[in-house]
Amino acid sequence: MGRQIQICSTDNDNLVFEHFLKHNFNCVFFQSSAPTIEELIIESFKATSYPFSSQIFIWNRAFPWTPEYGQAKTQKESYYLANTANAPLIEFSKTIPNHNEKGRIYWTKFFTAGPILYNITEFEKFYTTVTQWVIKNARGKVKYAGINTYYFEDAWKSKK
Repeated sequence: MGRQIQICSTDNDNLVFEHFLKHNFNCVFFQSSAPTIEELIIESFKATSYPFSSQIFIWNRAFPWTPEYGQAKTQKESYYLANTANAPLIEFSKTIPNHNEKGRIYWTKFFTAGPILYNITEFEKFYTTVTQWVIKNARGKVKYAGINTYYFEDAWKSKK
């Protein structure tokens, strides 16, 4: 079973979240797909290759993992991370305001297709630190159908 929290954020809010990660952990950010393997790694959450590309994988290098890459055979060739199912990654899905889609911070935890080769207890501490920071720094919270959505500062201001 995975673990997640729902969020609502703007591009400015995402940069605050990115700053927290960069200054507290040795993180690498991957976008979900890109025209080249090299472009899968991004320096900033705002640097994605495709419109509406909202999914970013966060890898804390404290947890050993070797990314593997796949290539999609579509009209436009693109590359993706092929071994995310049991990798030490947090998935950050950005809010897409024009489509009224909330974002989320997600960890697959035990919802994997194979063995987990990293320390789950330590990774859970990392995940909990990240989500607790989000909850602590949220400027507002909306509960709908039993699910809390945590709003970052700019997103909360634009909601009012």
